[in-house]
Amino acid sequence: MSFTETLTEFIYTNYINPVIYDSGYNVFNTLTWAVILGIAVYFIIYSLRKMNIAVDKYSLGATLPFVVAGASLRVVGDSGVIQPPFSYVLITPNIYFFAFLVTALCLFVSLLLQKFKIVKSFYFVYAGLGCLFVAAVFIVLFAVNDVVHWWVPFAVVGVGLAITTVFGLVAKKLGSKIYSDKFNLTILLAHLMDATSTVIGIEVFGYYEKHVLPSFLIDLTGSALVMYPLKIAIFMIVVWILDKGLETESQGEDKDQIETIKNAIKFVIIILGLGPAIRNSLRVFFGI
Repeated sequence: MSFTETLTEFIYTNYINPVIYDSGYNVFNTLTWAVILGIAVYFIIYSLRKMNIAVDKYSLGATLPFVVAGASLRVVGDSGVIQPPFSYVLITPNIYFFAFLVTALCLFVSLLLQKFKIVKSFYFVYAGLGCLFVAAVFIVLFAVNDVVHWWVPFAVVGVGLAITTVFGLVAKKLGSKIYSDKFNLTILLAHLMDATSTVIGIEVFGYYEKHVLPSFLIDLTGSALVMYPLKIAIFMIVVWILDKGLETESQGEDKDQIETIKNAIKFVIIILGLGPAIRNSLRVFFGI
């Protein structure tokens, strides 16, 4: 077999076939998507700074509907209502690119309306467009699917909130500002919801894990419950690195830049937990 044939087979096996057959992740595409994500985050931060858009609770809150819509749109693909090749757009990682383009377009329109003084603040228009996006996706979902397990989303949110609350109270009691910080606890909540949706899907309904590390640990331990200590451990390490490793004594613009980077990275981490949690919950909710 020639080098070209070997390379072609490698690309098809590790990148193209997982999209066509929605067969999940492997080491190669996982590392590739991680690198692409890192590059994308860098350029997003750079672009937002150029447009003088602060990465704060307002911009993050306004972006949240697009996260919900993107994750829910993934379930539209799972439901089979859209056929290949168009359905490939709704499979990871393509769904992330599509959701990003829709989000960027809505942000651009909102900023234009603010620039021409049609609206005072772009936040409301931006968030409103996101809510319309969510509504459109959910209309499609409910139109083509029946509710099968109505209790699952409530269980996912409830268990996630319960564990996060206990963790936060213990951290506060121990005097840890990092682990009792509300923004950081939001990260933990998103990932504990992901863990809970995984546990319910695998242990109760017989679904299977597609990601490399969780799949390995679940096979190793024989239980999806390993997701809880895994998520908490990774959360504690990553948040400590962000809040301590990126800590700076600088003032003015340098300090603001570090804060922007930290907030952007944290929001991406929230998306990486919340997105799968929503998708998993909706799949079981509709019995897909």
